[in-house]
Amino acid sequence: MKGLFCAMMVVLLPLITAVQNSPATCAIYGSCGKKSMFGSELPCPVPENFKPNPLLREERNLLVQVCGQEWNDVEEVCCTKDQIIKLQTNLKKAENIIASCPACVKNFNNLFCEFTCSPKQRTFVNVTETSYSLDKKEVVSELDFFMDPDWASAFYDSCKGIKFAATNGYALDLIGGGARNYREFLKFLGDEKPMLGGSPFQINYKYEDLDSNYRLFNDTVYACDDKDYKCACTDCGSSCPELDPLKVGKCKIGGIPCFSFAVLVTYSTLAILIGAWHVYYFKTKRQPIMLEHGESENLDILNEDVVNEHLFFDHTITTSPLNERIVSFTNKLSDIACTFPMAVLGISTTVVLILSISMYYFGELERDPINLWVSKKSPKYREKQYFDENFGPFYRTEQIFVVNETGPVLSYSTLQWWFEVEQNLTKIIRSKQNVGYEDICFRPTEDSTCVIESLTQYFDGEIPKEETWREELKLCTDSPVNCLPSFQQPLKTNLLFSDDNIFDSNAFIVTLLVNNHTDFSVFWEQQIENYLLHLKVPDGLQLSFNTEMSLEKELNRNNDIIIVCASYLLMFLYASWALGNKTRRNRVLLGISGIAIVIGSVTSAAGLLSILGVKSTLIIAEVIPFLILAIGIDNIYLITHEYDRISETNGNLDISERISLVMSRISPSILMSLLCQLSCFSISAFVSMPAVRNFAIYSAVALVFNVSLQLTAYISILKLYEESASRLSPETESISRSHPKFSSFYFNMITKKRKLIGIFVSWTLLSLIFLPYVQLGLDQSLAVPQDSYLVKYFQNVYKYLNVGPPVYFVVKNLDYTSRANQRKICGKFTSCDEYSLGNILEQERQRSTITEPVANWFDDYMMFLNPQLDTCCRFKKGTDDICPPHFPARRCETCFAEGEWNYNMTGFPEGKSFMKYFDIWIDTPSDPCPLGGKAPYASAIDYNETAVVSSTFRSAHHPLRSQKDFIEAYQDAERITQSMKGLDVFAYSPFYVFFVQYDTIISLTLKLLAFSLSVIFVISCLFLGSVKTSLVLAVTILMIMVDIGAFLVLFGISLNAVSLVNLIICVGLAVEFCVHIVRAFTVVPNVIKNDRDSRVKHAMNTVGSSVFSGITLTKFIGVCVLAFTESKIFQIFYFRMWFSLIIISCLHAFLFLPVALGLFGGKSYADGESVLDS
Repeated sequence: MKGLFCAMMVVLLPLITAVQNSPATCAIYGSCGKKSMFGSELPCPVPENFKPNPLLREERNLLVQVCGQEWNDVEEVCCTKDQIIKLQTNLKKAENIIASCPACVKNFNNLFCEFTCSPKQRTFVNVTETSYSLDKKEVVSELDFFMDPDWASAFYDSCKGIKFAATNGYALDLIGGGARNYREFLKFLGDEKPMLGGSPFQINYKYEDLDSNYRLFNDTVYACDDKDYKCACTDCGSSCPELDPLKVGKCKIGGIPCFSFAVLVTYSTLAILIGAWHVYYFKTKRQPIMLEHGESENLDILNEDVVNEHLFFDHTITTSPLNERIVSFTNKLSDIACTFPMAVLGISTTVVLILSISMYYFGELERDPINLWVSKKSPKYREKQYFDENFGPFYRTEQIFVVNETGPVLSYSTLQWWFEVEQNLTKIIRSKQNVGYEDICFRPTEDSTCVIESLTQYFDGEIPKEETWREELKLCTDSPVNCLPSFQQPLKTNLLFSDDNIFDSNAFIVTLLVNNHTDFSVFWEQQIENYLLHLKVPDGLQLSFNTEMSLEKELNRNNDIIIVCASYLLMFLYASWALGNKTRRNRVLLGISGIAIVIGSVTSAAGLLSILGVKSTLIIAEVIPFLILAIGIDNIYLITHEYDRISETNGNLDISERISLVMSRISPSILMSLLCQLSCFSISAFVSMPAVRNFAIYSAVALVFNVSLQLTAYISILKLYEESASRLSPETESISRSHPKFSSFYFNMITKKRKLIGIFVSWTLLSLIFLPYVQLGLDQSLAVPQDSYLVKYFQNVYKYLNVGPPVYFVVKNLDYTSRANQRKICGKFTSCDEYSLGNILEQERQRSTITEPVANWFDDYMMFLNPQLDTCCRFKKGTDDICPPHFPARRCETCFAEGEWNYNMTGFPEGKSFMKYFDIWIDTPSDPCPLGGKAPYASAIDYNETAVVSSTFRSAHHPLRSQKDFIEAYQDAERITQSMKGLDVFAYSPFYVFFVQYDTIISLTLKLLAFSLSVIFVISCLFLGSVKTSLVLAVTILMIMVDIGAFLVLFGISLNAVSLVNLIICVGLAVEFCVHIVRAFTVVPNVIKNDRDSRVKHAMNTVGSSVFSGITLTKFIGVCVLAFTESKIFQIFYFRMWFSLIIISCLHAFLFLPVALGLFGGKSYADGESVLDS
């Protein structure tokens, strides 16, 4: 075999050598001059029989240096030494941009080396047009380049992913005109652009061989993941590591959440079984029964016995020990209140006044949204603090939308108008303190101009001519790096326009960045707010804007105070009427006292908590008075109505004895309700979210004050009021109001027990199906008044903003001087760790909401040292002195010599030399070297003389157009940071702190509701002494909350901190609806029979009527008024939720609960004072 191989080589070697050394066939050769004074040298067309000069050794060495070792054995080429030198210069320009991807560099060099020097040039190049130079020599004007489309496609694919960090974009944006395929790429390279550094003559790439004299160029091409020319992951997706697969979305079956599907199957199965049972039942019922004479009479007698069997039930005689202790305590309290009413009122008033005054002196309203929704102990809060302390607070943003909803927004007249407006905003408008934009603006460096993200900056603030403005704007947006603004940062089109095709955009966006966080910024923002609100906008256009201070200002501008006050007033008027009796006394004084007690309890709680340092919020200030009024007025109803009922049956008792009897019957129920509600709020007080925690604390303390004042001060007021009334109208004392009772129709309805149970259970099961569809989030536009100018701004943000918020990956505690650690964060080099920060972020761009190329300062720093980029890191020849940016090249040399710096990271600085070169890089401007670190990274790295302490790696999310998008973006960032093993890293974006709540809000909601129900069950067991009755109460409240959950979906109410607060309120109010009925069912006078039906009828005729006329109607009247509020947050999160609660709780309390108690209620206890009522 070895001999055969040698024989074949002997035969083939001369043939190979003959092919390599075959005569060159050229189409162009040498240079024949320029067509204009400032033009480039143009090649000479040559005839088919042209013979080039043989290569000299010096020329061959130069060609090998430029084009590679494969040219070492070529004897004749179609280029001269001058052409090779010119080729080297041109290739270096491109290499400065694509150097991070060796495969692209190799393909790029091969293409133009073959085009310029290939000995077979004429086989794929055809000169189609010539002209004459200034020297009257014939020069090439246009030619065809026959190109294999597969080669061209592979060439484009090897280059398309290369990032250019200086612009946070792609290299093809600069050398390919933003090409999206190989045809666009090669067309950009071939188009004649001599004045812009492009091709000096026209090159037409042809992808079909239509002439047999030519062949398609198809040299060796290298993929970006080629083993010899492998590109870094950031520039080549196929070189990247394979990340762990993402968890698939929520479990679904046929598009339905699995939970909903399981409930649906369960419900359907139950429906089928119940239906089958009914079919069997009715079928059996229709069969005739043969009775002998007399049996029908016996059956009638039996039916009478069944109907009247409750006649033989025992009466309740057992009392509850706990109930007796509570009665004993509250009777003593009421005796004091009745005996010393003026003293009790004096003490109560004094305490309330002292605490209320304390609220004025110590009270503090929390307005900062961050402090409302994020605990200061939260990791996200600490991360924000770290970012602000080490990299400076995130700049203040002033953003303006100019919109044409019916067509393209751009026209010359619009440009003229906007140039003038922007000039006023940035140059002329000043605050009363004489502060203008240039005094407070964000500047990338100290000597930089202000950052103004606006289309005007493409023209350096000077309006272009009407004849050329479209062409100039198109040129700038196609290649932003060619139209750098004065602050030297490229402006990408997605920052400025709503559409990638700028002339089809319906909106353009202008953003002003302010780097001043004092009141001076606020004063200036107030001035531009006033200017923009009164600005005359051209017909057909719409302007919306937001300043940094706008949101807080508009949140504090509440237009619904009158509506809320009207709600309180109507409840007061109704209460005054409903508390009246047949003596024609409408009891306005009692109504006023009830309202005063509510106000006093709220202000006392606020005063006490302000002394303790607990801040209030706007939610607390607006909602707690309504909450306490809704709950507190209920107790007043119960006390007053029970007093009237006792007056009917025990008119011989004096007022103090009647009140004592009232307290013995009502106070345990009030205390039980208080403990249930207090427990719900107390559990919520352990939540880390400040808005929820503070609300729960305020509610709990206010409830305690409210009930305390009702059991003392209100009892004293009632005693004094009734004594006064009896003295004025003694003859009417015995004529008390007969409170309405439920009709026979109602009691007939609740005898349909199985049907009602079936309806309510079905309702709950159907509601369970909707629970997985509850959405998360709180749209900012809902929080501001609907007449606010921010509403339109938020709409435009979702509709037109074409860029997402930035995200910073902050790396701490990493020694960058160590090569091992450098590999953990780099992305542009072939020896980076497979799962480095750069590689992970590059892969995540393909599957997450983070889509912008990461600005990796380490990669840029190392690329800055690349000796091939001879305008970047330079020393004065023979010294270690930095060569100034515009120092003559002949007097400078690169910091690293050729061969000392490699893409496999050998030669990269370590130890002390790392910080030596870092200091050079971080102080280098972006002109002429775009990789200089001063402008893009001066505020992104925290460093000292010996080390980099921490740094940020910047990227951005895709445009976020809904609350769901924002939540997903936050969760993506958290997931990505957790995947970066071995790094102390966190993700930061200004909006993250507001969305951290959604990590746990679902589990938190379920835990709070579960704990609340558990506590209600335990307290009920203690107070009622019956597990069965307590279970019925807990199940009823659970069903109410499940049904409310379904209404969240139907009414479009999302789950957030505000709705979570309301859900806690709903539990408390649901308890209020049910607990008094349940206790009246359990503790009954000894004249009431012991069977469940009798106890249900007693409970509904006594306490039930008070619950309906007091609790239900009072809340219904108060809540209905909230429907007229202008604030969407009131309409959605208060009116809709509370209206749903009232309707659902009412139906469950008056239909389901009596039926459930009648079927499953537990044992009863005798009212210890009932003998007085007999």
